[in-house]
Amino acid sequence: MRADYLRDRSGYAAKPSGGDHAGGWPQPTADFLREFLPLLAPPNYQLVADELDRLCGWKRSRSTVEAHLKAHFAHLVPAAARKARTYRRFRRAHIGELWQHDSSLHQWWPAPCKQVLILSVDDHSGMNLAGRFSEADTTWNHFCHFRQAFETWGVPEIIYTDGLSLFGASSCHDHSDPRSEFQRALRGLGVAHLVAPTPQAKGKIERRFGTFQKRMVTLLAHAKARTWMQADEVLQMEIARNNRTRSRSTGKIPLQSWEQQCPTSASRMRPCPDPALLDLHFSLRCSRRVNTDQTIDFQGCNYEIADTPRRHVTIAYHPDRQFWVLPHAPNTVWPSVLGHFTL
Repeated sequence: MRADYLRDRSGYAAKPSGGDHAGGWPQPTADFLREFLPLLAPPNYQLVADELDRLCGWKRSRSTVEAHLKAHFAHLVPAAARKARTYRRFRRAHIGELWQHDSSLHQWWPAPCKQVLILSVDDHSGMNLAGRFSEADTTWNHFCHFRQAFETWGVPEIIYTDGLSLFGASSCHDHSDPRSEFQRALRGLGVAHLVAPTPQAKGKIERRFGTFQKRMVTLLAHAKARTWMQADEVLQMEIARNNRTRSRSTGKIPLQSWEQQCPTSASRMRPCPDPALLDLHFSLRCSRRVNTDQTIDFQGCNYEIADTPRRHVTIAYHPDRQFWVLPHAPNTVWPSVLGHFTL
């Protein structure tokens, strides 16, 4: 048609279509298909093409045979039995053996800046153990998150995260290494820390964030949440509902799986340490030089401390709350305190 048009552009007129030049399939093929198709279990279009070629001398490709059967003999093609999807998701054998932990920066509700959702999930039961919205993805916000989780449920054996770059340099204002802060706190509480090599390696919590993003944005919009308190109420409601919903991969309810092991020896959870130890380990650290008048300078203010022969001291602080002045960096217990101040 294009060649005819190019030869005579001014006088060209399209002609009616010539119709289907391929024609229908021979009658012997139709008789064979009516007899052979009901015997297929499951459908095998390549086998049908091979038998058409062998018995009827009708050679057609597999795709052509499949299209013809679906167009003219769909009622004779048996539907393949639907198989239940197989989930190969390995899980720890006990609750508290491993917690998956991560954060998600997303526009959870309308605001000038995006918000961060911090979440921890038990690997065995799939239970959402703690979740909170934060303004920034900092080490201190993760400390606050874990303190709440430990005080509510206890201390697990292992915490599983992605690369520690998620805590970022904004977690410290003292040019200290933010990567060591998180590991130092867990080591002091006797919790092992594993780092996932890829996002797929911690797929359970990544899928959980996908579920929350699909649901929470709509719920927060319907609730007209504009404050952190309103958003947290909706979040805790959704976490509780998710914990009571039967999992498609395990067929179990996360809350029931947790409660079944919680009072038994199968649980790997340990009791929460004394609040004073949580204050010690879930704190940020920095060092200060001691002035000649036994004072230190911290965040633009001068503080008098107890007499010490040391020229440098360690400060353990909770941002915008309080801080302690210590003669040296603590290990697992509190050393002598040279001063305790409220910010």
